[in-house]
Amino acid sequence: MSGSVVTIASLKGGSGKTTLATCLAVHWHLKGLNPLLVDADPQRSTSRLVERDQALGGVNVLEQADKDVWNTIKQQRSSHSITIVDTPGFDSDITIAALAIADIVLIPVKASPLDVDRMMDTVRTLMSGVKGWAPTFRCVLTQTVKGSVISRHVRSELEDGGFPLLTSEMHNRVAYAEAGLFGATPSLIAPEGPAARDIAHIADEADALISTKKALSA
Repeated sequence: MSGSVVTIASLKGGSGKTTLATCLAVHWHLKGLNPLLVDADPQRSTSRLVERDQALGGVNVLEQADKDVWNTIKQQRSSHSITIVDTPGFDSDITIAALAIADIVLIPVKASPLDVDRMMDTVRTLMSGVKGWAPTFRCVLTQTVKGSVISRHVRSELEDGGFPLLTSEMHNRVAYAEAGLFGATPSLIAPEGPAARDIAHIADEADALISTKKALSA
């Protein structure tokens, strides 16, 4: 995974983008992978968490919300096993820059029809925003209720549309908000709990994607 870049991108606010980015960063930090978490969102949601008591467990955080962020990541990536980039929740040059430097892209999608429509806009940006670049991306269902009709329907709709999804999901759990009160994630507050397990499963799938991409490009 050395020097890999994972960009978390969505053109819709409230999809769970910052939660996913911070949770993955903390998970990999606890695994000893020395991740770098880049806050490229002008809203500074990630940076605000670092200002709270637990400061995301000591994860290295770099704040840069401008279109030159790709160059900074390029310079920093060799010093970290993995870099996670939290992008703005809207179409911007910053998002395009973060996509251009990514090895894989994860697109959080809240389990609702409106969010699915906006996710398709994100995919169009992925495919057209960076010429000559074929992204490896996966959609990640977030805020799902296990076994619910809407969660099953949204997954089926995405699969029928040909959109690749991770098998794992971020289920709707209060543990994320509770941990955020202290600038933490479930992996720090309750490492054996269900939310921490959800993140571990997502991280495992991301690891596999990165390994596959590196093997193909070797």
